[in-house]
Amino acid sequence: SQSVKAVMMQDQGSRDYAFTNAVKEIRSKLLELGHVSKEAGYETVIMQGSGTFSIESVISSSVSMDSVLLLLVNGAYGERMVKIAAIHSLTYQVLRFNEDVMVSPEATEKYLNDHPEITHLACVHSETTTGLFNPIEQIGLVCKKRQLIFIVDAMSSFGGVEMDLNRIQADFLISSSNKCIEGVPGFGFVLCRR
Repeated sequence: SQSVKAVMMQDQGSRDYAFTNAVKEIRSKLLELGHVSKEAGYETVIMQGSGTFSIESVISSSVSMDSVLLLLVNGAYGERMVKIAAIHSLTYQVLRFNEDVMVSPEATEKYLNDHPEITHLACVHSETTTGLFNPIEQIGLVCKKRQLIFIVDAMSSFGGVEMDLNRIQADFLISSSNKCIEGVPGFGFVLCRR
């Protein structure tokens, strides 16, 4: 938008009070969009780079070599998470659904019952390639029953649809500045449970 472009025309030093204050405000307002706060145990981590870089940063740093990641996939962006897990030589499993079908909490629960070794689960909220919205609140409930770490790719949904991290029970929710919040491109962000 013109208002975003206008603000970009002002130079600020990274150690200036105005700059550090703006970063604090952005971090706080992103938490507000997720209906959580720092006081409630959440943080916003701003990542320089694309949304995919932010997803890779979460998967590669939160899933240890002793962990087992389950990826729920029903489109190209879920497949991208599979590629990231493979590149980082993580131990992972994939539960695939057809591209025209939402991820099923029931099928996920059955899979987890058969695979108690799973420690982390990742799912795309809005699979951009098809426009499907996966039921992340129900998936979050399945995860929390088993005390799994829940990673949500909300790249094309956060800020565009109402999201409450408490209801979703996501440990990591990842999005990008230039998607639904219509900010400047070039950085992603992660809302994290501390």
